[in-house]
Amino acid sequence: MSFSDDVRRFATKTTEAHNKITRVATLELFSGVIKATPVDTGRARGNWQTAPGSPAAGETERLDKSGGEAIAEVEAKTPQGAGQVTYLSNNLPYIMKLEEGSSKQAPEGMVRKNMDRVQRMVDAAIRKNRV
Repeated sequence: MSFSDDVRRFATKTTEAHNKITRVATLELFSGVIKATPVDTGRARGNWQTAPGSPAAGETERLDKSGGEAIAEVEAKTPQGAGQVTYLSNNLPYIMKLEEGSSKQAPEGMVRKNMDRVQRMVDAAIRKNRV
């Protein structure tokens, strides 16, 4: 084996690990936000939209009390590889009030609470995917 083969293998393994870490962190963060969203009719949970490249515009009519449909969308639309920005958007007019703790179900908000977990999630993914 040559030095260039070793470097190529290392680059491949590093890229694969980076891709896994990015995807795991994105899936965990987005699904955590969805699960933390207060539920009355399911409209707030149902309006979380995943979009690679740019944020989703507008609202959806989706009612999703369990969050299962929104999480399935996260899994389907989050790219396998790193390097592309993926957005989680909710365009309901009252989503900021929910984030600011207007609901007893989520007094700490949804996004803020889960962003606090990001570093732990990334650290765990890095440990799991060490090169």
